[in-house]
Amino acid sequence: MVISFSCLASRMPTWILALLLLILITMTRVHGQSSTSGFISLDCGYRNTSPYKDSVIRGIQLLSDVGFVEGGLTHQIAAEFMSGAVYESQKTLRSFPNGSRNCYTLPSTTGKKFLLRALFTYGDYDGLNRTVDGTLFLFGLHIGVNFWDTLNLTNMDPSNTLWKEVLTVAPGDSVSVCLINFGLGTPSVSALELRPLLDAMYPFVNTSVSVGYFRRIRFGEATNFITR
Repeated sequence: MVISFSCLASRMPTWILALLLLILITMTRVHGQSSTSGFISLDCGYRNTSPYKDSVIRGIQLLSDVGFVEGGLTHQIAAEFMSGAVYESQKTLRSFPNGSRNCYTLPSTTGKKFLLRALFTYGDYDGLNRTVDGTLFLFGLHIGVNFWDTLNLTNMDPSNTLWKEVLTVAPGDSVSVCLINFGLGTPSVSALELRPLLDAMYPFVNTSVSVGYFRRIRFGEATNFITR
């Protein structure tokens, strides 16, 4: 923000100059705060409990999903796909071969509007070439008890990453993200990301209305992602 003054500094009392300087310093501190405040970024299946920062995702700290979910098995994608992974979180995943419903619990604030993103890289982690064996490979996603989306990995290149996004409102002090086993393939997830939004954004999103991702068009820098 730029503030323009029409009067000369020499004509202004010292106390006014001091007050203006204090205001400018305060504004600088406010605008200099991290834009990633409140972000939750889970690298699912990552076995090291120490947080890390991905060199591609600038300024965002990723955590292991340990403590956010019960059960599941941790894996790495097949060695042949490692070099093609853009993000570190694409190299690991957590699968849920047992149970019809397995849920992550992410801390939030009641009534807070947020973007929820889930990423899925199969990467032939189990050596079964499950996405290209010619049979259906489907599992579901729920937010709490509410349907979110269906993951269809049938005939998908195992090196590819699918992602799902939704804009919604937290019903309580936590958000449950659940993977649903349809009996058509083992559910798995590579990353989960929660991004709090300003209350004024997306006024049509409320406790009764959530909005799923359809298409995103970038305006501005074409080569680097500024935020994620």
